[in-house]
Amino acid sequence: MQEIKLNDIADGLLILNKITIDKLFQLENSADCIALYVFYYKTAKWQKTNVIKASDEYVKKCLKWGNDKIRKTKQTLKENGLINIVQARNDNKISGWYIEVCYLVSEKSTENIDIKVLDINNAQTQQVANPTSSNEDTNALKEYIKCLKKEIEVLKERKKEGAKTQNSFDEIFKNYTQDEETIQLLGEWLKVRKAKRAALTDKSIMLNVQKLNKLAEESNLSVNEYLEEAIRRGWTAFSPIKEYRSKSAPKEESTGNVFLDIMKDEGLL
Repeated sequence: MQEIKLNDIADGLLILNKITIDKLFQLENSADCIALYVFYYKTAKWQKTNVIKASDEYVKKCLKWGNDKIRKTKQTLKENGLINIVQARNDNKISGWYIEVCYLVSEKSTENIDIKVLDINNAQTQQVANPTSSNEDTNALKEYIKCLKKEIEVLKERKKEGAKTQNSFDEIFKNYTQDEETIQLLGEWLKVRKAKRAALTDKSIMLNVQKLNKLAEESNLSVNEYLEEAIRRGWTAFSPIKEYRSKSAPKEESTGNVFLDIMKDEGLL
């Protein structure tokens, strides 16, 4: 069984709440702003920090935008509190420029947004360790991660229970027969029960399998033919197939008397 890890889900998600989306749609050039914001957000997931290295040249190459469009859209995002421009300094010298991706979880005033300064005491400007920010909203992602952890634990338990249940069904089928085609048909019948939300307990499956031979024989069908017909009808439980039994039954000879023949057909004789 493949292990489900947090990164399998968290690293593949871009989570935007209603407040952030509403803010983006309110902007004048909303389509461009959404595109650039999502691009910054995706880059933040890749770089594993909300203060990212994403120069205009990098954006230009990836989005195939012109310089004017990038500057205008970036300015709009900045003015509306969706990003901040961060100046990185090393020994009181500018060592690079970064974009802080802001994640809005509450209505706040976006006035008086200034360029932030980040002190970096090493030459590796690509990764920013534990960046400080006056906008605490970006920490909302941590709450989503906590929720994801809980969801993953639930998924793990469900997957374990599902695998355990399937293994028990496989064992029931193999104890009943070694015929691969029959086992495959039983598996298809099991899918019908799942789709119709019928009970999927060991006991319910075992009781049905135990009477399979008898019902197939009574219906004048092989087990596989019986299973195919049960699947076709969407049965969740095995029952006699009366029409197959009656069609295969030998027909009594006519008495030569129409009235008596009718009486026999009606079961009155």
